[in-house]
Amino acid sequence: MAVSTSAENEYIQVRGNCGYFELDDRLLISVFGEDTLSFLQTQTTNDVLSLAIGEGQNNAITDRKARLLAAFSIHRDGQNSVLILIDKKQGEGVIDLLETYHFSEAVSFDPAPPQSFLIAIQGPKSPALMQELIGAAPPDKINGIQTASLLGQEVLIINKTFTGEEGYILGVPQSAKEKILSRLLEAGKKFGLGETGPEAREILRVETGLPVYGQDMDAKHILPETGLEHSSVSYSKGCYIGQEVIARIKTYGSPSFALMGLILGPDNLPARDATIKLKAKKIGVIKSSVFSCSLQKNIALAYIHKEFRSPDQVLDVSIDGVDCKVTTVLLPFHQTVSRSDRASQLHMKALEIYKNEESLEEPIALLREAITLDAKFALGYEALGVFLSKQNKLDEAIALMKRLVEIDPEEIMAHSNLSIYYMQQGRIEDAELEKAEATAIQFDKLVQEGIAKKSSQQEKERKKQENLKKIEMFKAVMEIDSIDEVANFGLGAIYLDAGRHDEALPPLQTVVANNKDYSAAYLLLGKVYEKLDRKDEAAETYRAGIAAAARKGDLMPLNDMKTRLNQILQSASS
Repeated sequence: MAVSTSAENEYIQVRGNCGYFELDDRLLISVFGEDTLSFLQTQTTNDVLSLAIGEGQNNAITDRKARLLAAFSIHRDGQNSVLILIDKKQGEGVIDLLETYHFSEAVSFDPAPPQSFLIAIQGPKSPALMQELIGAAPPDKINGIQTASLLGQEVLIINKTFTGEEGYILGVPQSAKEKILSRLLEAGKKFGLGETGPEAREILRVETGLPVYGQDMDAKHILPETGLEHSSVSYSKGCYIGQEVIARIKTYGSPSFALMGLILGPDNLPARDATIKLKAKKIGVIKSSVFSCSLQKNIALAYIHKEFRSPDQVLDVSIDGVDCKVTTVLLPFHQTVSRSDRASQLHMKALEIYKNEESLEEPIALLREAITLDAKFALGYEALGVFLSKQNKLDEAIALMKRLVEIDPEEIMAHSNLSIYYMQQGRIEDAELEKAEATAIQFDKLVQEGIAKKSSQQEKERKKQENLKKIEMFKAVMEIDSIDEVANFGLGAIYLDAGRHDEALPPLQTVVANNKDYSAAYLLLGKVYEKLDRKDEAAETYRAGIAAAARKGDLMPLNDMKTRLNQILQSASS
């Protein structure tokens, strides 16, 4: 199966430039009053009290059995107020849920705040577009929120992705939506902005692994099945309904079924809730499924039994009675490029164009985009300053370097370049001051490096003595119980850290032989095999460790092992 040409073009537009669409399936609910934060803290799964004004988080509400009753994000827009962003199907229900436990607290709910018309702007060029639109940097933290003035209207900007790419929500008053949308389209011309339709939106969402309430998850699912525990749960906050069950699952195991990705056969695009069977055994349930423009394959979000959640497993199954071959995949299907990496790519592209063309306009535009993406990207500032000075735009080059100094006062290059630009303007005294500042910073850094080196040597000696004591302690425990997993793991970790790889091998082998789900031990054992140049054994260890981590939902060691396994396989094939 393939997608329509228009949907594919819209997909490419979002992945490469930016797209927009009306968020007609979402709404904002304003919650305000003196007790807002403390009340929500007791009713939701995440740590609302940790939010500063301008910050946000993903959150949820569960019942006593940890079944998922609502999923949304919270954005703190004032001292005693927040905005809840939620899909419309849950809107009235979430207020009813919260009102159930609302007694005397000073909390009020408004399901129609002023900025109720919502537009999503998504794609790698959306930060630059938003800055052009509002004349200031948009919030750079995920779920961050701020207000701005646009065409005389107060608007909301929320950092939110629906596609895996950089993205924002623009919230505007209904009365101003037409003129603001017109302004957005005008500003978006130079950033390749185009409208994104429902088909492309769905492909982008599923590739990113973002479940939707009512489609991929609902009150029949316990929260840990959905994957939301990694972004919507605090394990250190106070009590809330469902906390005991969620904490117990984290401590003692993983849910029987959990959401992950499947790559399907070329002729398989099953309906939602289709049953996946291996022989006669039910091993999963299909949820959203689409044709992936990135992978050029059919893909699906599916709940898979823990025995089959190792990534990259190829399984011969039947889906609603139709035989097919599926491959298990960790979410997301599509990994987007980070801001800093994208800024580096734009920098390299600008320099490459400069080598081959006399015009500086395109390189300058690329570098402006780079420093919008990464405000601390010093190489981008330096190159942009040089190009501006070549155009004799010294005032702008100086302003650029001053901006970098404000961001990082210790950036030597900024002061050095300021000295050069001041000299070109004949401002000798200012040039000498900046040169002296650069020299002073460089000298101070050399001194600090010397102090750090001495301190590092002292710290190494302290750590060595501490590790010797730990080694004796772990060995004493192992004399009583030779397979004690804590002692063996600790001993292996110390030997690995100290470069004593042959000695690290036996205790870590003991751990994985006696505890098949100890994913962190597989990771360390694989590293030891790599250090000993036993790559085949390292690869096998990582494969077993990935399966163990997938069963338990241990994402950090899982991702680390997958990266290391891929590096080994790529090295072997080159």
